[in-house]
Amino acid sequence: FRACLGLTRAQSGTIDVLGMRVGPDTSRIVKRVGAIVEEPGVLKTLSATDNMRTAAFVLGHGRSEIPGLLEFMDLSSVASRKVEGYSKGMRQRLALAMAMLGDPDVLLLDEPLDGLDPAGQVALRHKLRALVDERGKTVVVSSHDLSDIEDLADHIVVIDRGKNVGAGPLAAVVGSSGRYLIEVSDPESAMTALLAAGYLPNRVGATISVAAEDGAELSRVLARAEVYPSMLVPERTSLESVFLGLTGQS
Repeated sequence: FRACLGLTRAQSGTIDVLGMRVGPDTSRIVKRVGAIVEEPGVLKTLSATDNMRTAAFVLGHGRSEIPGLLEFMDLSSVASRKVEGYSKGMRQRLALAMAMLGDPDVLLLDEPLDGLDPAGQVALRHKLRALVDERGKTVVVSSHDLSDIEDLADHIVVIDRGKNVGAGPLAAVVGSSGRYLIEVSDPESAMTALLAAGYLPNRVGATISVAAEDGAELSRVLARAEVYPSMLVPERTSLESVFLGLTGQS
């Protein structure tokens, strides 16, 4: 991320951001890219509004968008309070509002959910998703917490010792485990029907896990026994297991 922004120089290779080659002059690039790299760059002795005004002045942006960005980040009601009284989640949302100044096309966010409590994580994930779905932004997140990535990402890149070892849509990279999850109101009858058809199901409460090549055939087996599932979906492989496999770790 630092190399993309011109804050450090790559030892080899080239970097293109939005079709522009990163070089000694990154002024065109940084006008179209918002970022949070390492710690959020907020001044705790200033209010949210004054932080936004300071950032706008430094980056050469106007002030007209500040109220709307604070409202979007649910900070309007505390905009005049000093940031030192904010929770970490509120400071992260303020940093994200500052990164949005100038209406950038791309946001580069380094571990944005790190250290947040569960409520703060939910609130920030909602905002990141809204930036993509409602505002059409491209949001690039780096994280070592794979559960964050599974909850957020459409597309992932796995990097191991500086090399790209796997990339693509999340669903394609993670893939299916070859098993299906079934939920039924009568799990005993479902287990009997599946065993009679040659399957080897596992049951936990009302949920059954079974290896199968075809979900439609499972549905037919259950229907013949007059068992109708409320859920029958492929069981996904966890991103954690995929990551460990791609990086050669046990």
